[in-house]
Amino acid sequence: MAENIVINSQEIRKLPAGSAYKAFFVMSAVSQKSDKNGKPYYDVSVADSFGSLEAKVWSDAQWLDKSQAAPASDDDHLPPEKISALVGKTIGVNGKVSDFRGQLQYSFGKITLLNQEKFPPSGYLPHSPISIDELSERFNVLASGCGGEAGEFVRKVFAGEFLHKFRDWPAAVSHHHAYANGLLEHTLSVAACAKSMAERMRDSGYDVDVDIVVAGALLHDIGKLDSYSMTTVPNMTVEGALLDHVAQGYARFCELAEKHGLGEKTRVHLGHIILSHHGLREYGSPVVPATPEALIVSSADELDFKIFCWNDSVKNLTDEQPISPWNSSAQRRFWKK
Repeated sequence: MAENIVINSQEIRKLPAGSAYKAFFVMSAVSQKSDKNGKPYYDVSVADSFGSLEAKVWSDAQWLDKSQAAPASDDDHLPPEKISALVGKTIGVNGKVSDFRGQLQYSFGKITLLNQEKFPPSGYLPHSPISIDELSERFNVLASGCGGEAGEFVRKVFAGEFLHKFRDWPAAVSHHHAYANGLLEHTLSVAACAKSMAERMRDSGYDVDVDIVVAGALLHDIGKLDSYSMTTVPNMTVEGALLDHVAQGYARFCELAEKHGLGEKTRVHLGHIILSHHGLREYGSPVVPATPEALIVSSADELDFKIFCWNDSVKNLTDEQPISPWNSSAQRRFWKK
């Protein structure tokens, strides 16, 4: 593929080692490192509407600033102190694909800060592959079908500004559903899966409250509204880094339960689901699931996360290379069956 053709992240991942490319991205993260010889380099994460890419920027790379409306030249170098400020900005890159220990590695030899009015970040950001209208309809079906006190509480909580923010938010910064509308997409997937499991367990004779399961699933990640911010790209807040979304979610839930007069038993049921939904203490849960409802929501949450990781890892694999690189989030490689 010719170097002067601008391509997207999905097309870049299909390129063989030795290929060169140009692309437009939004910078998601940038971190300065040092190689074994003490030379500085950068690990960067970039995203476009087709996905994300991790790349190296070595010490001999060019950083250019062409963000002004006036004509620019190759002498418009970006000062090193401004590199960290590129997060959330649209950039142009010239890159190469290389082979590193049997795995494809991506590097950028030139990074150009573009004019943000001409190249607005919103035009290059990933978002849920499911339309917001479809997601909203799925939410309405689940919420309206949730009965009892738990269902009434959920419908009161998910109203007005709370629902609008929840619809826009990412589910993570990098691990899964890390894009606009990702929190709603993930929550609905967990809730639908949990509802099916709860109904099957109930029909098998187990004492499972399906309404508590659905309400708990819809509420389980509300702490992410406080743990993450969504400007141009998902970012973690200071509180999110220090407190985590599980604790923040429980705190927000307690405020909402008090505001809407939620009964004590339902409050304990739903609060326990929020606190235990990561399943194990080593995964960030202060308590482990102790009820059938909490076990079901925790299992559905983990399943949705891992299936997302599988799908994201194998989507660009080929029949010749059907095994994915190591997925650090899921702690495994995946097979494109």
